[in-house]
Amino acid sequence: MCRHRCVAHFTGISFKSFVDAYKSTYLLRHQEIKEELQKTGAGLEKMEEALHCVSEMQNELAEKEKVLAAETAKTDDALKLVSLYTCYANS
Repeated sequence: MCRHRCVAHFTGISFKSFVDAYKSTYLLRHQEIKEELQKTGAGLEKMEEALHCVSEMQNELAEKEKVLAAETAKTDDALKLVSLYTCYANS
């Protein structure tokens, strides 16, 4: 049985052409990955900044809720007094 082989002839010029094409493809892909990395880094920085802002807003909200609770208690006391005076005035 005969075997047929695919014979490939490489010359110095064809090999150099292959290496140049590989190099240009590699450099292009390297630049794309570098840009993606920069975008990802910028996105992570924005997320960290947003996390910090949310944390600050949560602290402010907790403080304002305390103030609101105190003012609500004062308002409830004032409403009780008004209701009491109204009952006395009507009697």
